[in-house]
Amino acid sequence: MKYNYRRLVDFLESQKNGEIKIEYKKLEELLEKELPNSAFKHRAYFSNDKSHPISKVWLESNWEQIELVLGEYLILKRIK
Repeated sequence: MKYNYRRLVDFLESQKNGEIKIEYKKLEELLEKELPNSAFKHRAYFSNDKSHPISKVWLESNWEQIELVLGEYLILKRIK
């Protein structure tokens, strides 16, 4: 499953607040694909680790995940 991360990068760069809540549905819209089952079952899918492609995008855009409710939403905080 290949994602288009450009829209996610653009979304993150356009944010004015220091924290943002992204619902799974919104994340799927930005990625233009459904998230895999592992994103609904395993917290590690959204860990702040550059070995995970989606989290690599937000880490390189100066954000980190600070809260996660599996299957519902995640909250990112600007780190720089």
